[in-house]
Amino acid sequence: MAIKLITLDLDNTLWETDPVIVKAEKACHDWIVTNVPQAAEFYTLEALRQYKNDIAECFPELRDKVTALRLEVLRRVFLQAGISGDEGREKAQQAFDVFYKTRSQVTLFDGALDALQTLKNDYSLIAATNGNADLKLIGIDHLFAAHFNAEDVGAPKPQADLFEAALAHAGVKPEECIHVGDHQEQDIIAAQRLGIKTIWVNLCDAAWVEQEGVPDQEITHLSQLVAAVSALSGQ
Repeated sequence: MAIKLITLDLDNTLWETDPVIVKAEKACHDWIVTNVPQAAEFYTLEALRQYKNDIAECFPELRDKVTALRLEVLRRVFLQAGISGDEGREKAQQAFDVFYKTRSQVTLFDGALDALQTLKNDYSLIAATNGNADLKLIGIDHLFAAHFNAEDVGAPKPQADLFEAALAHAGVKPEECIHVGDHQEQDIIAAQRLGIKTIWVNLCDAAWVEQEGVPDQEITHLSQLVAAVSALSGQ
């Protein structure tokens, strides 16, 4: 059956995420130091990171809602600094906006943009991510037919919800789809459980450790993506 849809993970598949998050968290904390200095007295940058982990541990329902989690952490930080109600929520949103703008200043892996532009000519592309990246802020939203994240859908990968949302949006069957991602369980195994073909983006030359299955294709550079898709689609 012909391939019609390609779903793509984003973080650590199309760009490296950890350094961007570190930079974004610092920008957010710098904003707090300047605009709400009494809150900064309670929390250093590292303490703020730890507090986020603590809140995620205490409120598991927020763990996979990455935007809601950060907003709640900031709201609580400002509450401890004596800023409550609408003002506290407004300050939390302002601080988060600083974080989010910086979080969206990613650098695509070499070969990623060319691959997306080429694939868009023959397939529908849909982003399926557990993260909260903004494709419009990044500047590549025009390459995607849709974008689903775990927070909007209500469940993260490896649960099936993100894949099912993408399939339903495109109106295709699992066997008409290829999923591209870096995470062995959340991307490759999860997609294969639904009957979706998979391409593992293994940029770090890691060993495959999952016992449940193996990827249909493996690439070590994004310049190989188009050829890998062609191999699976029979083109």
